[in-house]
Amino acid sequence: MLVILSMPVLSVKYDKLTPNAQYTRAVKFLEKESYKKAEKALKAYTKSTPEDTDGWNLYAFTNRKLGNFDKAENYYQKALELDPNNKSALEYQGELFVELGRLDEANSNLEKLRMLCKEDCLELQMLERYINATSNLRDQLSVSMQWSQVSSSLLESLETDRVK
Repeated sequence: MLVILSMPVLSVKYDKLTPNAQYTRAVKFLEKESYKKAEKALKAYTKSTPEDTDGWNLYAFTNRKLGNFDKAENYYQKALELDPNNKSALEYQGELFVELGRLDEANSNLEKLRMLCKEDCLELQMLERYINATSNLRDQLSVSMQWSQVSSSLLESLETDRVK
């Protein structure tokens, strides 16, 4: 009697998977915040499906999360060249601009989303929140930095007075 056991293949080459399988695999990695693995899957996916704006958008998002900001910017640009009205790409690119301190460009993306979202849409809400949260944090840090400068000067002054 011959018994054949079927074992799952744990190590699959990304370029051997179908494009849909690569995309699905990448999304699963992103859900787990496994950005390096998602990057590999999306690299293969965008190579096999170069006209998919969502693939480029996720590839850019993944690179942004990995700190590869130049790559992320290029891939968001590619996604938006394919579909200038891709709301998700506009939102995520806007978040990249915020992270790079380029608030004018982030606000430009926000304005474009306002035009695209006649009523309201999640991408518009998310980018607004991201810009506002970052602005509030910067304001708090600015106040904190100013206070630390004042407190340092005050401590120096008190120390000088104590020495006299």
